[in-house]
Amino acid sequence: MVPRPFRVIFLFCILPSLAVQAQDLRVDKAFFQKKKLEFNGWLRQNQIGHILKADSVAVMNQKVTLFLRPTYTGKRTCDSLQCAWQGLERDNRLVNGQHFHERLLHKWAFLAEIHEDQAEVMVRCHEPAHFQAKIYSRNGRIPVEERNIRSGAVLEVNLPTTMQGLNSGDNTTLLRGKNLTQVCTKARHWLVSSYKDKGTPVLWRAKLDTSYTAYDEFVLEVTHLNYEICPDGFFEYHRIYVKGLQKGDDVELSWEFQGKYGSGIIFPPRKNDYKDMELRYKSELEVYQKRLFKKMLDYLRQG
Repeated sequence: MVPRPFRVIFLFCILPSLAVQAQDLRVDKAFFQKKKLEFNGWLRQNQIGHILKADSVAVMNQKVTLFLRPTYTGKRTCDSLQCAWQGLERDNRLVNGQHFHERLLHKWAFLAEIHEDQAEVMVRCHEPAHFQAKIYSRNGRIPVEERNIRSGAVLEVNLPTTMQGLNSGDNTTLLRGKNLTQVCTKARHWLVSSYKDKGTPVLWRAKLDTSYTAYDEFVLEVTHLNYEICPDGFFEYHRIYVKGLQKGDDVELSWEFQGKYGSGIIFPPRKNDYKDMELRYKSELEVYQKRLFKKMLDYLRQG
């Protein structure tokens, strides 16, 4: 059999966020089911597995929904879940600069390797659900639709220490006397410049995708990396989400860094063969992104 031209091989490494959107997501139902287990691992890793668990996944043509239910049971389950939810939403916003529901959707889309417009998370107690929170993405925003029938006053929850700061306790900052659009543009250009010459020791240069960019936020996805975070030489995939907010003459900037790793013989694995770094290389990931964002902020504060 005549081998395919070498250039065709590169098609295996196209980012799913570009390739998946044109196909029926139901063909990958088994893959999404596996990612439910990884999501539960992430919940346990961050000490909230006793509150929430990934219960099931529903896959439609262009939407993948993760259903979260309370881990505990009892007569006041819905009241307790509602109160726990309100505590997590409030505390995560104060500490990390974003709501808890946003983190849930970011994580699910990241693990499922789909665009956030294709992801949905549903938190509910039981059927019929007295408490329910529906999380989705629309026009670059992540709203949450809540249904609260009862007043929650049973379970008080403090934000677990592992959730306090996506980036070693520091993932938001205030840049004095800055313009929002200019800050986001400069941040994106700096990150692209920092990654563009990276890659693997042999054959591969880093592949960058900044296709999702708005005036106040952007996403940078990078594949074909090696020995950046993982000391064991796995191929790496980095996803960086940056969001800005104009506050008078100043800009509040927040960011989120997520990473995956995977093995390959000659070619980097397809993105859906990667696993979440947070479950195996959490300390290395935190050190790397803390250093990365410190350099980025030093650059943004200049001038």
